[in-house]
Amino acid sequence: MKSRGDKGAEMNTRYNSVTIILHWVMALAFLLMFTSGIIMEYINIDKSMKYQLFQWHKGGGVLLLLAAFLRLGVRIVRHAPPLPDVMPALEKKLAKLGHWGLYVLMFVMPISGWLMVSSSSYGLPTIVFGLFEWPHIPGVAANEAVHDGAGTAHFIFAIIFGLLIAGHIAAVIKHAVIDKENLLKRMWWSK
Repeated sequence: MKSRGDKGAEMNTRYNSVTIILHWVMALAFLLMFTSGIIMEYINIDKSMKYQLFQWHKGGGVLLLLAAFLRLGVRIVRHAPPLPDVMPALEKKLAKLGHWGLYVLMFVMPISGWLMVSSSSYGLPTIVFGLFEWPHIPGVAANEAVHDGAGTAHFIFAIIFGLLIAGHIAAVIKHAVIDKENLLKRMWWSK
């Protein structure tokens, strides 16, 4: 049985519940966004289905952008728990750099998509799952250069984001298998 002090020590090594929920919901949502983006670009599907998928993708991007602001706010108010003392200093620096890279991409992915939609010559509105209309970025309507640049950026950011996520997962596995340090418990619900 854990003493009250043990429970406090455990809480200092884990993320708070809001961060844990946001982490896993956003991880699943970004996986769905990657999948839908690949389907829209590289799979030959019916135009009406592609249109619906595009609308879903835009709505998901808006919600992920809002969730990223919430997550950053929680991170500022409730700092991340310290990394284990047994981790070498270089690994701690790489972990912090990787985490901040992921945070940056949580913003630039939806913003580059928003810029792409806002500068499209189609001018289609973004209706977020039938709930509300998300505005276009002013001053870029039907701007082909902005649209092409935002599309290229969105693609490059997606690749970088995917690589950072793969590195993030690989680091957790490395720590579990090689170092025998279960870092996943920091971002999981306690029993």
